[in-house]
Amino acid sequence: MNGGTFSPGERKVRPGIYFRFTLAADDRITSGSRGTVAVPFKSSWGPVKEVISVASNRDITNKLGLTATDPSLDLYRAAKMNSDKVLLYRVNGGTEATATLGSDGGEEGGGSSGKATAKYPGSRGNGITLVVKQDPVESSSYIVETHMDTRKVDSQVVSNIGELEDNEAVVFSGSGSLESDAGIVLSGGKDEDVATEDVADFLEALEHEHFDALAMIDFLGDKLLNPMYVDFVRTMRESRGVKFQGYGHGIEDRYEGVVNLGNRFILSEESNEDDAILYAVAWAAGAGAGATLRQSNTFKTIPGAVDVSPKYDNDEIISRLQKGEFLFTFDGRDNTVSVEQDINTVDGDSVFKKNKVVRIVDAINNDISRELKQIILGRKSTGEDIPANEDGMQIVRTAVVLYLNSLQDEGIVQNFDSEEDVTIEMTDVDAFYVTIAVQPVDSAEKFYFDVSVN
Repeated sequence: MNGGTFSPGERKVRPGIYFRFTLAADDRITSGSRGTVAVPFKSSWGPVKEVISVASNRDITNKLGLTATDPSLDLYRAAKMNSDKVLLYRVNGGTEATATLGSDGGEEGGGSSGKATAKYPGSRGNGITLVVKQDPVESSSYIVETHMDTRKVDSQVVSNIGELEDNEAVVFSGSGSLESDAGIVLSGGKDEDVATEDVADFLEALEHEHFDALAMIDFLGDKLLNPMYVDFVRTMRESRGVKFQGYGHGIEDRYEGVVNLGNRFILSEESNEDDAILYAVAWAAGAGAGATLRQSNTFKTIPGAVDVSPKYDNDEIISRLQKGEFLFTFDGRDNTVSVEQDINTVDGDSVFKKNKVVRIVDAINNDISRELKQIILGRKSTGEDIPANEDGMQIVRTAVVLYLNSLQDEGIVQNFDSEEDVTIEMTDVDAFYVTIAVQPVDSAEKFYFDVSVN
């Protein structure tokens, strides 16, 4: 079902659900809900160019064949600190490590051999070792163990190479007899660098996924990937009706769908600066995805952070906030590092500059679209549609009012009047025009105390 935005007077060709968000005279806008972040990463192991949904460390082992502490998963760990689910996508490929099993007598000898190939491409496959030993119970059989680094991942008893079954680390092929060997080491595994087209593939794969924030990781440096990321965010938000925010650094665009980090935090166990800024981007994206509609990430602290870089003075912080930079600041009073203000790159004092407000706006788009689609599909299952008449308008209006009332009950919006703030009319034989006025509840971020001393 298509979606996106519309302009007054515009008649869409494709059937769908369209939204237009504007500022009313009293600064009223629309509202909504959240928890998944999309993160690309480089690795020397794991599925290549697949979107892998990870909700726990067990998922990491089962779906990627890695441990949660693997160095290649730094970005995952940063994003997962504040989110419920991470959509991981390995952007780089490589060459699979291989090894020969059994003996090959050549064509003249009529011999044959098997081949062990690492399940995934990359240098991590060079850490795989096969141990072949004769079965002490059945002398015609062999025990074949697969070890990855120091961990035994598989053991099976077979009589020949053709009986070997693939496991989580190795794919077997070929035929012939086995020979005892204390250590067959796979070799030749190599990692590829990330290319622009790899990131393009990642973004294309995300078109079919649901998520609330995107970590716009700049694998190439020099901000070369930023235009591609920003164009993707804008296209998905405006043309596809899929609302989320992208988090990156060094971004020059001014758009409520993009958050630009103006600096980074420093951890007690620091890595190189390029990796550290990417880690901060992943952390911010996870925090944005995991924030509820009742909270802002302003003042949110970063566990393990000991300082920020660069460290700006008061005037610089004010200037950068006015330019729409998402900053981390260090407070020497309690030695904490926190988010200065949860804002995006929108210029000026627009309420759309606040990420909490954007999350509410995005939620009303995503939630009403999802619920309305369910109503449409539910009626179709009974042989009906939403009728293009007064009854149909009432069905839609009731769904919207119930939803917005629930947001008001949760303190996400305020001053909502179900009689005045939702109107619906037919603008064509098959088109409803719905007007919604909702005032989001922002978070208190400034506190003024007027103290009189006698």
